[in-house]
Amino acid sequence: MRRWLVALLSALVASGVGVTVNVATDLGTNVWAWVALGVLTLAAAGVAVWAQRGEPEGRGGTHNSVTGTVHGSVVQADTVTGGITLGRPEDQQR
Repeated sequence: MRRWLVALLSALVASGVGVTVNVATDLGTNVWAWVALGVLTLAAAGVAVWAQRGEPEGRGGTHNSVTGTVHGSVVQADTVTGGITLGRPEDQQR
């Protein structure tokens, strides 16, 4: 639901900026039209920041954590190409 709300707000602010640019350039010296353009530009930046809030940085938005007592090895990976070897090579059974 939040994704749709962010998308809708982004579209509304972008449309508002476009209309305000037209009005401001047509009126030329009208200070209020230019102030409105500045306010809507800041609103667009605010929506962009809000859209990114709460999402972890990095690819895919994945957050891994290990809690509690762990005995042994833990592997956390996004994509593994090839094998994973844990411990010393001489300890591995074949």
